[in-house]
Amino acid sequence: MPNVLSAEEADKLSNAIDNQHFGEWCPEGFDRRNRVQRYSGKDMEENFGWVFDKIVSASDQASVALRRPLELVITEHTPSSCRSIVNTFEQRELCPCQQQHQKCQCYVAQLTLVNNAIYSVERPVGRDLECWDLVEPATTILMEQNGVVIKTGESLWDWRGRISDIKDSNSCGEESSSDKGWKKGQKKLALSNKRSVTLSFRGILPPEPSSLSKQMESCKLSEESKPQVPLAKLLTIIVTTSPIRSNPSTELLERTFDTFQFAGSEFAYECPKVIVCDGCRVLEDDTGENTDSDEKKDDDPPKITRKYANVKQTLRNGIATVDQAKNYTELKKRLHKLCADSQGTQSTFSNTTVVELEERHGYGFALRHALYNCVETPYVCVIQHDRTFMRPTPIQEVVSTMESREEIKYVGVSMKSNLNYYDIFSSKYSRRACTELKTMIIRPEQLNISGNRYGPNGHSIANMVEPPSEKRRKLRDIARETYKASHQNIIYEEWVESMSSSGANQDGFHQLSLTPTLFWYDNTHIVRTEHYRDFIYNPVFKMVARGGFVEDKLSPIIKRSCERLGLKDGHAKFGCYLLDDHSGDVFTGHLDGGSYNTAGLHVKRNASERS
Repeated sequence: MPNVLSAEEADKLSNAIDNQHFGEWCPEGFDRRNRVQRYSGKDMEENFGWVFDKIVSASDQASVALRRPLELVITEHTPSSCRSIVNTFEQRELCPCQQQHQKCQCYVAQLTLVNNAIYSVERPVGRDLECWDLVEPATTILMEQNGVVIKTGESLWDWRGRISDIKDSNSCGEESSSDKGWKKGQKKLALSNKRSVTLSFRGILPPEPSSLSKQMESCKLSEESKPQVPLAKLLTIIVTTSPIRSNPSTELLERTFDTFQFAGSEFAYECPKVIVCDGCRVLEDDTGENTDSDEKKDDDPPKITRKYANVKQTLRNGIATVDQAKNYTELKKRLHKLCADSQGTQSTFSNTTVVELEERHGYGFALRHALYNCVETPYVCVIQHDRTFMRPTPIQEVVSTMESREEIKYVGVSMKSNLNYYDIFSSKYSRRACTELKTMIIRPEQLNISGNRYGPNGHSIANMVEPPSEKRRKLRDIARETYKASHQNIIYEEWVESMSSSGANQDGFHQLSLTPTLFWYDNTHIVRTEHYRDFIYNPVFKMVARGGFVEDKLSPIIKRSCERLGLKDGHAKFGCYLLDDHSGDVFTGHLDGGSYNTAGLHVKRNASERS
């Protein structure tokens, strides 16, 4: 329905909204890209009742009956807010009329101000946010300035869409009857500074709440006590490695394995371990002459001629020189001998198998090979060859928690970049999302650990590896002070205060937390084996790319899942959390294998510099 408001009325209304005469703008949308004002009840009727009366008058002429709305949502759309590619339904749950197959009078009436907007819509075969089969191709509708679009019936419940700008791959296939879309030469919304404001009068009845019994059933934990299973029967440790400059020395891996004792003696000495040695490609010399013999052996890796200026990046891409490839081959021989000599001894390399991959797979697919061929336990702890434990870490308790809570599928061990994860999240996402994330933090009974082991004054901090220099010790102290003032810590302290009557954090106990994360960190983490095999690496979903890291492609998928399904449901599919004992210190550190030099390389480099 075009021109529901006159130009003068529309300008007056939009100016009042922009000047926040009726209410303040609040950032909303999953990633805070939209500014939104919400009204209901008396405020809505007093300030915007006349606008709705105009819409009713126009709808009567179009033979559309509208009852008074329950809510008004005013949304500002800008080029940045239109970047999302996620189409959603107006409401995830059906209204009571639809559920009971009665005549439905629900509607959404959208008035567009300031500028035209493009509404992209599609109808899936089933009413499912993750149904990709469409009844007909996606199309676009021009929402005219000062005009109204009313959605009822099928268009309200069976179609999903979003406000978007025009893109080359999404030309307007369906325009309103009064306009044929964007005229030739007219600027696209994404290429201009234009903005559009929509007023959505929502006359949708809220869905019926689930029965209390169903809610209790979904939250009920099994009361049957499970027998304590040894950690070695539950957990396999996978360590991934690839060519680095310190090869053929095993020093880097030895330093990493030595820190396994921080995760407990059973973890360090009894759990099965797998070292996955990724393959590599060999870079020829500038002259084209190869320092290897001309005779090609069957086990020689394939050769390539592309050059990389940065040695670290070259090795990171799985490309090694002839000498580096020889050193890597020697490293693998030494690892086989080291693991064989450690069998039956009190060594962190005991119960360790070395797996060599003939071709380069990249971190993601090297891990995939180990999961499918070398793991028989229900859980895996994935560790990169340069990731070390910095202090005692409750791996046994984490696995026990995952045993009792099926919704927990991944637990990442904290590192420097994600220690204050809640603050990272709140800087990117809306207030509603932050409030919802706070309710999703888990503090399980299994992580209420006794013995003064964790927390700011726990033994774990006292036994922490000291930084090697005064500068790094100062940086650590600064990080601790920063953590104390972070929302990550403030939320925890508020929870402790609220639970003081029940004895939280008393008598030597300290409650650790699991904070939901939308980023799948490749840093040290514990995952359900079936979750990795059957879901993350499912070839249908294509969530991990060959040659890359798991986190690179999977993390954006998690974010889009939450944007599409909502934070709780979108996150539940992946079930990833970060461990925090609220001490302000990390559990893991980074030796940086790409730049790691052994003492021998330092001596060699210093000698060459002197000469």
